[in-house]
Amino acid sequence: MLWLKGWLETRFRLLFMLAFTALPLYNMHSAGTHASARSVSGLADGLASNVIPLFTVMICAFLAGAGIATQAPFRTSKGLHGSTLFTLSMPVSRLRLLAVRAGIGWLETAAVIGVLCCGMWLAIPLLMGVVTPIQMFEQVGTLIACSSTIYFLSVLLGTVLDDQWRLWGTILASAGIWFLCTHFSLPAFADIAHGIGERSPIVAHTIPWNVMVFSLGLSAILFFAALKIAQRREY
Repeated sequence: MLWLKGWLETRFRLLFMLAFTALPLYNMHSAGTHASARSVSGLADGLASNVIPLFTVMICAFLAGAGIATQAPFRTSKGLHGSTLFTLSMPVSRLRLLAVRAGIGWLETAAVIGVLCCGMWLAIPLLMGVVTPIQMFEQVGTLIACSSTIYFLSVLLGTVLDDQWRLWGTILASAGIWFLCTHFSLPAFADIAHGIGERSPIVAHTIPWNVMVFSLGLSAILFFAALKIAQRREY
């Protein structure tokens, strides 16, 4: 029942994000049609450094949801939604409530990232000559792992902020992460921005395992912090 409830709350957001990716894919197709063989590597670098990170942040922020609080799609409001108290009255622990809601959003985020990357590979014919299907599959896995930090940061914010402020908070926090990664010399394993961009498989042709492990570990810490807040908060 919890999985069904979470799906009903997020299905329109998922459809919106899938439609939202159609515009950049069309633009990529147009750019790729007029691109020369020499510019394909630069095109891949530009996609990995600019387009993909921007849309990854938007996908994570939009699909992370409001924690265990119920929020109707496209109708954010201050305070608690009417059915939140009903949800909390169910004979289910807050751990399960948060884990199911976060799990649904994470799976939807992974699906949209997969569609974006596969669509990008298919929309730019010349990219197929530079990036193999295996490398694109590795790119999807890298993005899902590295973006998990942003996703669970948004889940954490959802336990203390209303949904509209959670959305903006996620975007601002992501901008702060990108600023730190690009303007300061962080350890290689903690450089999530470059893990998504310059060190991603379609650019560096290697998998940034250390960044992925660090991101997943940080995601677990963020989820644990969100759980503690959800368990102690009075709704």
